Amino acid sequence: MRIIKSLALLSAAVLSTSAHAIRWFEVEIIAFKQAPSYSIKEDFSIEPEALTERNRLNLLLEGFNHTGYELCLQGRARFQDRSFIRTLTQGKSSPWCEPSRDYVSLFDTLPLSPSVEPQEHMDSIYLLDKSQLQFQDKLAQLQRKDLQPLLHTGWRFPEQSKRRAPNVVIVAGEQYKQPASITAAINREPLGSLVSPYISEETRAAAEFELQGLIKIHVRHYLYVTTDLDLKYEDEGKLRTARMSQYTRVYSGDIHYLDHPKIGVIFQIRKYKH
Repeated sequence: MRIIKSLALLSAAVLSTSAHAIRWFEVEIIAFKQAPSYSIKEDFSIEPEALTERNRLNLLLEGFNHTGYELCLQGRARFQDRSFIRTLTQGKSSPWCEPSRDYVSLFDTLPLSPSVEPQEHMDSIYLLDKSQLQFQDKLAQLQRKDLQPLLHTGWRFPEQSKRRAPNVVIVAGEQYKQPASITAAINREPLGSLVSPYISEETRAAAEFELQGLIKIHVRHYLYVTTDLDLKYEDEGKLRTARMSQYTRVYSGDIHYLDHPKIGVIFQIRKYKH
């Protein structure tokens, strides 16, 4: 019996040590639109195939939904529900703010950074609040060059294999909804497959964001970043899509730049508590 207890204690200690041995990182990202160039040779008139990767994580949509909830609590009328029907059925005439409501669909343009409760732990992947970001100087440099940032965000994550690492869903910029003055690309995977439970059925079927896609970060001796981002833009009355697809090996602490005729991305992966 003592031997069995000793083995159980040893096994628990090994598992505990292994859990704490997993390294954690944080990534910070700025995505921006490139300046128009008449010398670009690429043809973006052919729509890329829909992204089909599974294991998606909706950190940003949940973060932007929380941002809308905070705006509701702050008294921003656009984000408050003053429904006449709700007043009749529930007897409430005051503005209503509920965390589970769909606030994302109320934005014409998403904020540059989602606002979330700052966290400091290594329990699960989580979004960084804008107060925890460090690239303010990079934003200022882009703005001095008249380049338009679309997204400034980051998240903390444990080291994971390519198979286990999630595809973090990226959304940013203007939100296009049907019906619209522009012609949306047809036969494409609807955004509903990307969104969180907060998003309404109507928004699931109709919403298209100016920037959307997936970013995966996995570890195999080195850090690897897989980036698939679509930038939507108007061209001759139609909504076109330019895709950036890159696979990059990186070192923690280095600042990296991904270049594309339509999109630019600046990012850094930093060690977190190790």
